[in-house]
Amino acid sequence: MIRYLFGFLPLAIFAIGLLSSSLDSEGSLPHYTSDVAVTEDGHLLLANGGINDVRLVDSRGIVQCGWKADAPVTGVTVHGDKAYFTASYDKGYLYGVDIVGDKSSFVFKAEASMGACSPVVSLDGSKVYVCNRYKSTLSEHDAQTGSMLREVKLLREPCDAVLSKDGKYLYICNFLPQQRADLDYVAADVSVVDCDKMQRIKDIKLSNGSNALRGLALSEDGHYLFVSHNLGRFQVPTSQLQQGWMNTNAVSVIDTQSQQLIGSISLDEPDRGAGGIWDVECSGEYLVVSHSGTHEVSVVDYKAMIDKLLSYGDYSKLDYDLYFMRDIRKRVALYGNGPRKMALKGDKLYVPTYFSDTLNIISLSNQSVEYIACNPQRVSSAIDKGERAFNDAALCYQNWQSCNGCHPGNGRTDGMNWDLMNDGIGNPKNCKSMLMSFDTPRCMISGIREHAGLAVRAGYKFIQFCDVEESVAECVDQYIKSLKPLPSPYLVDGKLSEKALQGRKVYEKHGCADCHSGVHYTDMQMHRIGEDVEFEEGWDTPTLIEVWRTAPYLFDGRAATMEEVFTVHKHGIKGKISVKDAEALAEYVNSL
Repeated sequence: MIRYLFGFLPLAIFAIGLLSSSLDSEGSLPHYTSDVAVTEDGHLLLANGGINDVRLVDSRGIVQCGWKADAPVTGVTVHGDKAYFTASYDKGYLYGVDIVGDKSSFVFKAEASMGACSPVVSLDGSKVYVCNRYKSTLSEHDAQTGSMLREVKLLREPCDAVLSKDGKYLYICNFLPQQRADLDYVAADVSVVDCDKMQRIKDIKLSNGSNALRGLALSEDGHYLFVSHNLGRFQVPTSQLQQGWMNTNAVSVIDTQSQQLIGSISLDEPDRGAGGIWDVECSGEYLVVSHSGTHEVSVVDYKAMIDKLLSYGDYSKLDYDLYFMRDIRKRVALYGNGPRKMALKGDKLYVPTYFSDTLNIISLSNQSVEYIACNPQRVSSAIDKGERAFNDAALCYQNWQSCNGCHPGNGRTDGMNWDLMNDGIGNPKNCKSMLMSFDTPRCMISGIREHAGLAVRAGYKFIQFCDVEESVAECVDQYIKSLKPLPSPYLVDGKLSEKALQGRKVYEKHGCADCHSGVHYTDMQMHRIGEDVEFEEGWDTPTLIEVWRTAPYLFDGRAATMEEVFTVHKHGIKGKISVKDAEALAEYVNSL
């Protein structure tokens, strides 16, 4: 093993124009590396969301230069002598920089949309495509100036993209299902965009239960598209954890010629899960998948996998086959905690660990691992430790899942219904966001937990089947308390739109504040809301803050959109409501 320490090596400081005067030392703050890319000469670009910068390092780990961003960095890519990276919080940004010659050269800084991430460059290098996660769009930008040229609407939270080998299409994974949750089939989609027309031409729905789509990769010949994602078994009560009864960690295979789903392959084993599936990379020899919850990568013999897949027979049974990967996959343990995004070049795989600030370098031919400590003096707060535990499937019995398995996207929702059995069998309920859960007791939609601390500990005991140490649970409490709402993409320059202002009047007219009141837009009481949707004392009143992000709606997700809440289900509506008023009301609520 070879170990390099960034902290013991010289840091080159370069002026970077409008971005920053210098790349300042961040001391012991966690880097939270969100993405990695490899240049043509074998250098690495590390995108650090925790300290808002991108660093260019050589093969020995020596920092060559860096660039500061205006928000947490969310993605990075390389094309020739240029690198492009995205950053986002309340605003989105796209940056272009030179990485050859005068590395301090600044090409552009341009505004993108909220949730900007996963930049992809066209084959000729003239365009940069950006997934705008929270605006749910894909934008096309000029690669020389960063100016936005065109934009296309996608589905729900597009978070990764890959360009077809001929450059004609972009495949984009939508993070969560965009539909009602009270159906027999609930799944997220991969969208296909025609680059010439800048039009979404198809949505490919994945296997039932597919959610938290995170990574995309094309086979070397471009024939297959691989999608990494969680596979929730929402149709059965959560009575046991083993053998993927709750969550399976899967890679879906799409035939790019027919643009049809072939099936979903489980990365789990009968007695051991591969929790926290994240990214996927592919070469002519290997398919590689990162498991953020078990701190490893799966290295799969690509040819053997395809041969086995083509001879499989009934693909409807594929995602239940926990033996498929036997003899064709090696699970390689990493140094550090929380691998997410990866970069593959030749035989070398580069894998940063999000919660440890280490960079793993794997030789795929023999699965040997070297590592570099990028931040050896890292100091983790209680919040940092809580986020780490929230995402750590190693705490779970047989490593099947973490808290993130049902609450992906920083403690939010997976968009599905679950029968958790904490209030009886046979009444599946929509997964709630954990945002403000400590501020708005009771907890769970049925109010079964008196406060969020009880819910955290019950989640480990009854969902993950483990007795977590109290010190760990307390850190998870601190992490959940630290969650902050993102500003709504429905706002205009941080203010309510004209339509939302009209919607506020409708909100007042129909007495919505009778239940959704106060600073958190909830009275924190239980209410009966209709004879056909009853449960014991009724349902806990949820906060409306960040509700734009928590579809589908009502206790069982029967409303796919906020408009349906008011027009189809008449929730809280006194008398009649016009379509215009319902749309305005939805605009207001989605702006909170």
